[in-house]
Amino acid sequence: MSLGHESLAEFLCWQTLSAATPLMLAGIGELVGELTGVIDIGIEGLMLIGCIVAYTAAAATGQAWMGLGAAAAAGMASAALFAGVVLWGRADQIVAGAALNLLALGLSATLWSLYQNHCANLGLSTHLPRGAGYDLVAVPGLSHLPFIGPVLFDQYTLFYATLLLAVGIWWVLRFTRLGLMIRALGESPETCVACGIPVRLGRFLAALFAGGCAGAAGAFLSIMRTKAFAFDMTGGQGFMVLALVIFGRWAIGPLVLGCLFFGALNSLQQILQTTRYTLADPWMHALRSVPFEFFQMLPYVAALAALALLSRRHPGPRALGQPWPQEVA
Repeated sequence: MSLGHESLAEFLCWQTLSAATPLMLAGIGELVGELTGVIDIGIEGLMLIGCIVAYTAAAATGQAWMGLGAAAAAGMASAALFAGVVLWGRADQIVAGAALNLLALGLSATLWSLYQNHCANLGLSTHLPRGAGYDLVAVPGLSHLPFIGPVLFDQYTLFYATLLLAVGIWWVLRFTRLGLMIRALGESPETCVACGIPVRLGRFLAALFAGGCAGAAGAFLSIMRTKAFAFDMTGGQGFMVLALVIFGRWAIGPLVLGCLFFGALNSLQQILQTTRYTLADPWMHALRSVPFEFFQMLPYVAALAALALLSRRHPGPRALGQPWPQEVA
């Protein structure tokens, strides 16, 4: 979709859904993990690992689905390392998450350098081969509807999968015994032990789910939305996910709305950076003197404001971030 073929409002709405997709996907996983009592600020690193693994796997195999699967697996493996350290090693979750971010930053840069050297030695291009990246999927019969068709029904496959996942997790948390167990792990682990539910194992499985979601979100950035890899390409989106979970007060519905809101802000700032030089509107002319860094910081300023306003009103699950030393297993 381009501004030359679609209205500005339509393009903004399409961009909003596209920008919100990785935030929603990673946010759903982080939400489940935090409901069990595990906060992983290393989600930025998990997404970055997903970016590089998805890109190199898709480029090596020529199959987009291999890149997506490898990214999810890499995210789960990294999350397993983190969970093992904090759940059985009882390390501080904030410190371990920060270490995971640093590890992912260095590892992704190293893997990218190795991949570039490998391609250079063989005389190959580092670009994705044809068919190795996901393209937009137009839903037959619906994508041609006025306005809503190209906005909602001409998206990437992971967008539709993320919506289904959000509905599924909402139903599980609200109506099933498994959802009750997930919430109890973060609110009252003592009750879980009394009912025979292993706290550490439950939290470990939730961390794996969160890691898989974060890895897949990283794959969206590299082999779907941009079909390219760049150093530190997540650009702080993992930290924004942490803010969005708080913004949504640990509930699926508000989390999705928050992702759409921040996706709209991110899309708006990107559009303003380009249209202020192409449109003759007086307001756009006035914006030409504004440094582009001002536009880039808008979504993150909004995230900080949300944290400041909502973090004290709803502190989250009672046992969030606390180790569980009483379990024998």
